[in-house]
Amino acid sequence: MQQLPLDLGFMPAQGRDDFIISDCNKLAAEWIDRWPDWPGQFPVLNIVGPAASGKSHLAAVWQATSNAEILQPDGAGDAPASNIILDHPQSGDSAGEEGLFHCLNALNACGRSMLILSRTPVARMDWQLADLASRMRAVNLVQLDGPDDALLRALLEKYFADRQLAVGPAVLDYIVARIERSFAAVQIIAAEMDRQSLAQQRSLTMPLAREIMDRFADGTLGRQPPLPQITDPA
Repeated sequence: MQQLPLDLGFMPAQGRDDFIISDCNKLAAEWIDRWPDWPGQFPVLNIVGPAASGKSHLAAVWQATSNAEILQPDGAGDAPASNIILDHPQSGDSAGEEGLFHCLNALNACGRSMLILSRTPVARMDWQLADLASRMRAVNLVQLDGPDDALLRALLEKYFADRQLAVGPAVLDYIVARIERSFAAVQIIAAEMDRQSLAQQRSLTMPLAREIMDRFADGTLGRQPPLPQITDPA
């Protein structure tokens, strides 16, 4: 039976100590650690980054610390009863924007904070409600940058270690030297090695790595993994 891979963006181990720090994400982790001392007019932090970049892992860390809940669309207009995670908001819905506007206004009065995850800064989104657009331009922003070699290798090591899969240093060196510099590429290649080693009952050896890297290079291995999703743990 073939094992289904999990998303690197929301790692199986979601604690603060499990988050791999590198130059590209150090600032974002520091912002999470400094809560509740988020400066500015609104106690809101917008973490921006591509798919599988660690936004959801950081949100899980903050959720464990702050007891935050996932903001539901039909409850956006209510005074928040807890800290809030807003996962990849979309502009254009007038009722939803109105509710979000009132929710933001109520944060300070209720002593609550909000963490917003998005692929582009919310300050640049095409909000139809002018007052909401103004609020979004005032939130704190931190960007997750593209991974460096050290982080690419660490992510691969963590993926395999979480699944108790043995992979040698030479195989990791080979992949890191040739991999596209993106989080999505790490996710695709590591998951495919996991799948093929199980399906073919092969070890994670250099021949398997070469085969998968060749398939990725020529486009026969898919390049668009599903976006990481946050689920309400209730």
